[in-house]
Amino acid sequence: MASTAKPNIGILIATQLVSVIGDSFGQRCSRVNYKHSTRHMMIGLCLMTAVQMFVIMGILQLSLPTSITGAIYIDNIKVDCYKELDIEGKIMDCTPLNCTVIPCKSQGPFSMFRSIGLHPFLLTNGLMNIIYYNGEVFLYKEPLGLLFLVISALSSTFLINPMNIIFGEPINQPIPLLIYLFGIGGSILSVIEFTPKKKKTESEIAEEEEKKTLLDSSNNNSNNNSSGADKQPLLLNDDNDDIEVFSENVNEGSVSSNTHFRNNKQKKVQSIENIDDSPSSSSSSSSNNNNNNSNNNNNNNVEIEEEKEISPQHVIIENSINNSEIVNSNDNNNEKSKGIEIGKIIIRGIKIFIPLVMLAIANALWMETSLFYNDQFRTNAFGYNSLDQSLLPFYLFPFMILVDFVKPLKRTFLNDSDQNESLIQAVKSTWKETNLITLFIYRLLINGRAIMYFYLAIQYDLTMVYLESTLVRVVMNWFGAIVLNLLLPKWINATPEERKKTFHPINLLLKCVGTAGVVVSLIILNK
Repeated sequence: MASTAKPNIGILIATQLVSVIGDSFGQRCSRVNYKHSTRHMMIGLCLMTAVQMFVIMGILQLSLPTSITGAIYIDNIKVDCYKELDIEGKIMDCTPLNCTVIPCKSQGPFSMFRSIGLHPFLLTNGLMNIIYYNGEVFLYKEPLGLLFLVISALSSTFLINPMNIIFGEPINQPIPLLIYLFGIGGSILSVIEFTPKKKKTESEIAEEEEKKTLLDSSNNNSNNNSSGADKQPLLLNDDNDDIEVFSENVNEGSVSSNTHFRNNKQKKVQSIENIDDSPSSSSSSSSNNNNNNSNNNNNNNVEIEEEKEISPQHVIIENSINNSEIVNSNDNNNEKSKGIEIGKIIIRGIKIFIPLVMLAIANALWMETSLFYNDQFRTNAFGYNSLDQSLLPFYLFPFMILVDFVKPLKRTFLNDSDQNESLIQAVKSTWKETNLITLFIYRLLINGRAIMYFYLAIQYDLTMVYLESTLVRVVMNWFGAIVLNLLLPKWINATPEERKKTFHPINLLLKCVGTAGVVVSLIILNK
């Protein structure tokens, strides 16, 4: 049966206070030391976490009594250790009647390989870490990354009961819909931020007006030139045929106009040929010669006139064809550009949706596997956190090597500056940029939070404790951001624009309203 105990709100506040302080050191590492390089940050936290947890947990395993480092709690009750479960690695229901009771052995970094040997499934924890850290990095790159992180964390609470079924754990009590409405709505209002418009200086306003005037003048000149070119062919010739051809060109299209023009031309040529059949052609030879010369001259004149007629008409027809082609081309280009924009929006949405879902799954898996490893594999907080953190480089570095050699992955997972250096160069740069004290404190606090999460997960209702922790985290995170920007802006290298955005009245109002919603949901949860 699942635990129905509710954690004390004071414990959750203490846990999230540790988290907020740790995140502030993390911000300094990311913004000041590593200058927003996600890969340098990943390398630094990965190596520091592994070394730190191995040393600290190793000291605790060797120095603390076994009653502490070897204790196993199930449903908030300390249980006995059995040979069949803890030595042979069997998964079965043991009691003192059917199993052999033995003293519990201490757990930590020196026992984690024995645990892996008994239960190789523990290595899947590495896959979860890869998903979690990369999903978090992906969402951090988005302008609304913090909002997506909160949504993914809250969404993961919906996955805990389905995972309980998959892992064979007891089902937790369902959370009332009203709590989700207040909690999620309040969380979104607490993290979303309005970006104030930058006020333009007088010189910038004058410069924009000057550019606008020049642009309008240029457009007017181009319009005058184009309108003059369109009217010129009509002014060259007042022949009714030209006007008729132009009229048909406008109304019926260029194909019918060309046909009509050719018909007119054929009629004119035919009328010229009929001159030879007139009565005057039976005169004397000299008269015939004169007539022939006259006919030749007339033919030449007719051809010249036809050329005069053809030239403006052809100009008009060609202009019409070109204009229609330009219009069609512009329409096609507009349709293509719209399609491209829609495609970009869809791709961007997919790029956000996939890491958001994966991060939600990773969050839920972390809480679920903490409970599952404790109940089924007998891995307590000392053993699990040693396994989870000390082996982190063995999980993340193979993935980083893969990203470094596969160019599509490199473009996907790394920003522009990180793409220009190899993994070896990145490790060297990380070492030069690292402030060991800041990084040490950052990881110490975050790892301390992880240990506290583990105890909360195995002692209380998993869905309840994770939802409450996330809601408290939302409020304390924005409160911590206010304090840092107010008292220590240089410490996290906050820009004036960021500070202005943080203290904008609309943003402060949104956070206060959101906090009220979160508080209401917490009150309902703790009735």
